[in-house]
Amino acid sequence: MDKTDFFQALTLWFVVLIFLQTASADFGGPLEPVIAIVAIGLMYLIPLYLLIGAGAKLVED
Repeated sequence: MDKTDFFQALTLWFVVLIFLQTASADFGGPLEPVIAIVAIGLMYLIPLYLLIGAGAKLVED
C-alpha cells in the first residue's frame, strides 16, 4: 500500500464518521437503511484494511 492509497482510505473513513455523526433522521428516504448499513460497514472495514496494508508493508520491508 503506497501513501496515496493510505491517505485516500483514511480520508474516506473520516468522511464516513462525519456522515454518521451529522446525518439527520430523515436523510435518505427509502434508501436510508441501505446507506446506513454501507456507512457502518465502511466504518469497521476501512481500519481493518489499513492495518492489513500496514502489516503487509512491514513484512515486505
